[in-house]
Amino acid sequence: MSGILRCALGAGVLIYFILVIYFLKRRLIDLKYSLVWLLAGICLAVFIIWPDALYTLMGAFGISVPVNGVFLVCIGFIIVILMSMTAIVSKQTDRIKQLVQHQALLEKRIRELEEKETAGSKEGK
Repeated sequence: MSGILRCALGAGVLIYFILVIYFLKRRLIDLKYSLVWLLAGICLAVFIIWPDALYTLMGAFGISVPVNGVFLVCIGFIIVILMSMTAIVSKQTDRIKQLVQHQALLEKRIRELEEKETAGSKEGK
C-alpha cells in the first residue's frame, strides 16, 4: 500500500472518528449504539497502520486478493450494523405499542370520570 494512499485513508478514518465523537457529544446517538461504529473504525485503523495484518487475515481465510477481503470485512460490518439497527427498531416498536396501550387506558379512564362528573352534576340540578 503506497504512502499517499495510507495517508488519505488515515485522514478518512480520523474524520470518521471525529464524526462519531461529535455525534456522541451532541447526543445524536447513544453510546451503546455507537460501539459498533467505533469498532468498525478501529478495525479500519488497524488495517491502515498494519496492512500486513490484512494480508495475513485474508490468507488465513483463503482469500487470494486482499481487495476481496476488504469487501468481505465491509459487508460483515454492514450486516452487524443492520442487525443492531433492527434490534433497536424492534425494541422501539414494542415501547411505542406499550405507550399507545397505556395512553388508551388513560383516555378511557378520563372518559369514565367525565361521564360520572356529568351524571353527578345533572342529578344535583
